[in-house]
Amino acid sequence: MLFQQFAMSLTFPPLALLFLVGAVAGAVAVLVVILVFLLIVSPGGTPEEAEPSSWTERVKASKLLLNPIRLPLASALSFSAQCCSLGFLIALKSTAFGFGVGSAVVSGALSLTRGRWTKLNATLRFVSEVCGYSELITVTVLSMNSHITHIALQTTLQGLQLGEHMSAGGIVGMLLSSGFWGSIEASTLKAIGHTKDLVLREGRPVAEELSVPDFFAAVSRVKEEERERLGAKAAGTTAKGKPTDMPKDVADYVGFALGTYGEKGLKFLSIIPYGSATSNIEAFLQLSRVPSSLDVISSDFEGGLYSPGFVLSVNRADEAVVLAVRGTLMPHDFLTDLICHEERLPPEFRGREEAEAAEDHFAHSGMLESARNLSAKVLPLIQNLLSRRKYKNYKVVLTGHSLGAGVAGLMTAIWKASHPQIYHRTHCYGYGMPAILTASIGKGIADRCTSVIIGGDMVPRFSLRSFRLLRDGILNTLSASRGSHPSSDRSSAQGMPVLLPAGRVLWVDDAEGEGLKSYERGSEEFNEMPMTVCSFEAHMPQNYGRVMKECGKRARKGDDGAVERSRSPSFFG
Repeated sequence: MLFQQFAMSLTFPPLALLFLVGAVAGAVAVLVVILVFLLIVSPGGTPEEAEPSSWTERVKASKLLLNPIRLPLASALSFSAQCCSLGFLIALKSTAFGFGVGSAVVSGALSLTRGRWTKLNATLRFVSEVCGYSELITVTVLSMNSHITHIALQTTLQGLQLGEHMSAGGIVGMLLSSGFWGSIEASTLKAIGHTKDLVLREGRPVAEELSVPDFFAAVSRVKEEERERLGAKAAGTTAKGKPTDMPKDVADYVGFALGTYGEKGLKFLSIIPYGSATSNIEAFLQLSRVPSSLDVISSDFEGGLYSPGFVLSVNRADEAVVLAVRGTLMPHDFLTDLICHEERLPPEFRGREEAEAAEDHFAHSGMLESARNLSAKVLPLIQNLLSRRKYKNYKVVLTGHSLGAGVAGLMTAIWKASHPQIYHRTHCYGYGMPAILTASIGKGIADRCTSVIIGGDMVPRFSLRSFRLLRDGILNTLSASRGSHPSSDRSSAQGMPVLLPAGRVLWVDDAEGEGLKSYERGSEEFNEMPMTVCSFEAHMPQNYGRVMKECGKRARKGDDGAVERSRSPSFFG
């Protein structure tokens, strides 16, 4: 990998020589340290395998060999680390420059051939897509190589410095641990640790008591019981809820929510076709129908832990300042989702009515932290926009899908208590809204927050409590089949806070062959996760884009009947 970086850094000849010298110095230093380590551990080179006197003599001999050159080796490793960092930086910059020039040439050719030579234009679009993904792969590989090289050099340097104070085995164990984990931010380490503890705690009862055949047998029995229970409920009066029309705004703002997934994410999800956009902003404009990139005030398509991607834009057609929050896409987004324990809300978070209530109120911890961080970042920008004369009558729209919907809903609740002037100009549209708030807080923002849930989408139904109910149901069913009584710890969901989707809930029935019909339902109807109903496929962003597009057609036509399904997989098909 070092030779690759040296070759790419040849665009800067003086620095390439420096990089080569540093790489050679580092390689020599690492080899010397490895040779000394091999001298200690072979043959039969462990304290258990070797005679005590032989092992002690070997360690002493290695120290005598290493001591005179310890300082030069440490200096060489430190110098090499600096040179390699510089070399990788040059490689990344030159790669970005080269692909940027190529992209500009292809974009210019596309502009010249648009509407004239169809086949040539299509070929150039394909070349543009290949170049884009090649750049992504190259930059990713370079970044990984840089990371691995940095870890290798730094851990070798640490081992060299600690050689006088620790045993060989202790050094190896410490370096294997600190070399990897030391390169990760403390907040990410904490989140990973919390997720590991969560998985072990919640999954242990199943792993300890169920074999694979037992598990599938218990799941089948639970499904049969659910079908009987849900069938009896469907025979009642209000199985689906109150029929209602889908408001036009709810259908229209899904484009803003999905546009935050970025160019490559949207193409991968088949929401936009390949060749239709060459940048994240262009893809967002295409879905949101915002006419110009000048109307995009701020954007972050990368995000981070407790900091989801977002786009802040102006929708002049609807006279709205729109904050669209991205759903789960990156690894750090999954960590945010899984920090799902219930966090008790402080008094200042709650409005006057909720503060006077006797019960405590809770929210999804990871999404609450994300909402606080994003609010601190964008609220000053929104306030500044609304203070201008041309935007003084504009409303504020918060929108998002999945994680983005949860963060937007929690921001709405936060603003109700802390910024009522902004709250009363705000409406939130959440698509696939997760279970984020206890009922009284969620219903308290129903006039300013609309949650859309399609069919058996499992995400709005998922919480620690609903997972435990499902898990305990499986274990209890297995116990009953074995003729034993459930143990007391299988009522672990009792007493847990019930997190639900926030605001007014519109549920879209997407049953095959019946068209699309929307109903208003109570959020408490989504407090369990029945396996016969739940589907992750229903939660996918392309599904929400397709369904909302069809509901939007009905809203614009004023047709109260069911809308026939679109056969196109594309959002704009």
